[in-house]
Amino acid sequence: MQISPVTKEALRRISNMVKSLKNFTRLDEAKKKEVDIHEGLNSTIDLIAHETKNRIEIKKEYAELPLISCYPDYVNQVFMNILLNACQSISDKGEVCIKTSLKDNFALVQISDTGSGIEKSILKNIFDFGFTTKKIGQGTGLGLALARKIIEEHKGKIEVDSIVGKGTTFSIYLPL
Repeated sequence: MQISPVTKEALRRISNMVKSLKNFTRLDEAKKKEVDIHEGLNSTIDLIAHETKNRIEIKKEYAELPLISCYPDYVNQVFMNILLNACQSISDKGEVCIKTSLKDNFALVQISDTGSGIEKSILKNIFDFGFTTKKIGQGTGLGLALARKIIEEHKGKIEVDSIVGKGTTFSIYLPL
């Protein structure tokens, strides 16, 4: 039986999506282990492609990092929450830049967007459980609160810097 080029491409895409989902959720790895943070970031980027397609350019500036001891499914959830928020903050076309580096005894992941930015008056509340700037039915106010909790449980920290009208940068520190 001959498989058409269209069917081959569909099968390739499905295969890639299954691989990305498996890498993202690490269903077979619900324990702490040494992982390549870039692999988790790339899997997450693949999963949010529907948010970025034809609208948002994703730039990667990855430094050489050692493997990080963490719970990869939880750390990938942090990346997912921050990347989705970054995409949603961009109303038309824009850019999300993901930069990794080593700082002191931490792997540093910085996710910056060219979105609307966050007002200084609410910046202190964005990690509070239940706090959201989204319309009713669009946000639960759990994403960033859970992200902070996950990173703190990994003995890391998460910081945010934002300028209204210019964009936001989240800095995630994971211990080496």
